[in-house]
Amino acid sequence: MNLTQLLKAADPYTELCTAIRRDFHKYAEIGWTEFRTTSKIIEFLQQRGIPVKFGLDVVNPEYAWSYPDEETLAFHKVRAIRQGADEALVAAMDGYTGAMAVIDSGKPGPTYIFRFDIDCNDLDEAADEGHRPFKEGFSSVNEHCMHGCGHDGHAAMGMVLAAVLYENRELLTGTVKVIFQPGEEGDKGAQAVVKRGVLDDGEVVMSMHIYGTDGPNAAYPGLCGTLKGLYATTKFDIAFTGNNSHAGASPEDGKNAILAAAMAIGGMNSFLQDGRGSSRLNIGTIHGGTGRNVIAKDCVLRAETRGSNTAVEQRLYQAAVRCVKAAADAFECESDIKIMGSCPTGDGDDALAALIIRASEEVEEIKDRRLSLIDTGGTDDFAYMMRRLQEQGKPACYMALLTKIAAGHHNSRFDFDECCLIAGVKACLAALVRLMEQGIHAEGKEAAPQ
Repeated sequence: MNLTQLLKAADPYTELCTAIRRDFHKYAEIGWTEFRTTSKIIEFLQQRGIPVKFGLDVVNPEYAWSYPDEETLAFHKVRAIRQGADEALVAAMDGYTGAMAVIDSGKPGPTYIFRFDIDCNDLDEAADEGHRPFKEGFSSVNEHCMHGCGHDGHAAMGMVLAAVLYENRELLTGTVKVIFQPGEEGDKGAQAVVKRGVLDDGEVVMSMHIYGTDGPNAAYPGLCGTLKGLYATTKFDIAFTGNNSHAGASPEDGKNAILAAAMAIGGMNSFLQDGRGSSRLNIGTIHGGTGRNVIAKDCVLRAETRGSNTAVEQRLYQAAVRCVKAAADAFECESDIKIMGSCPTGDGDDALAALIIRASEEVEEIKDRRLSLIDTGGTDDFAYMMRRLQEQGKPACYMALLTKIAAGHHNSRFDFDECCLIAGVKACLAALVRLMEQGIHAEGKEAAPQ
């Protein structure tokens, strides 16, 4: 198989890949509302004749965590169309975002799967001349929506990867699926894709995430074969309901939901230590009350727990549940907890990671190579996809694409050096070619070269 020919076929897409990334950055959309993003992906694929599935053909709605209400969906659909989405495609999605390109070589062989996430963060982007996207005119125009984690770049790479593979499908064997997953932030989209069954015929699944380089001598773009030690997590909303009253004249008649929430927050943060592994707890938002002289009747928290293993994470989550109930009782309030997303721990496979790194030696743009990154504290619902195949003895890896970043992930000044984009596409191409040439054992190891 001519890897050199395939890598050269990616070069003409260098500028387009950057342009797509900037377009998605400007019109950022949060999970389950990526109607414009999905529309643009579908249009790009269809214009090139690439078979594409989307909406309910990709997502099982029974597992769509944190799915918005009809009013919210309607708002985002209208906004997406106003910002350039195809109205007919938005309607055809039937309320569910996400897409999948299917590239059949016409020759026998396994099904290889790549996943790229497409949603943004609940974040307001920096708006000053010191922030490159703002200065150059591609910062987000949507309130509380910002690509602060690189998913705009991921989506762009996935589109170019699909285009290059389809144009050169005569060089391939088997079938390649490129999944554009909604709702990764909050770990609410991947399980719905897995439960739709689109991975069931897969023999290997890979994904890629943009990461900042570290160290004074770090070179970029770089590639890490896989992330390991993805944390388990539970995302949950907490609602406290009390009773309002006059804060001065009759405070004894009130049941202060904000005070119950404050007590719960303090209690939850008392259970972070665990000798079996590390853990995280975050209260992301708190909303409550109506006025300074009114006892607050309602207070809602958005929270998450994380753990380096499931036992640690679940201990912390169950402690959080007890703290919520105890605080509600103390202030005579009602409480309700609703799980909004979750995912298990995840580890990429060493043998596949080694193959990926060796294959990347053919990609001249990649200047730094590492086998794995371990225990970053991050979660990613790609863990569901890895687990789906690994439970069958099949390999999975979550590559890290290393590049220079302007600020940390989920920061309002996050931005990255776009030179990494075409390098990431080529790294995927190289890994795929080597897998096709060498084959893969059921245990996730590469076959011995012939």
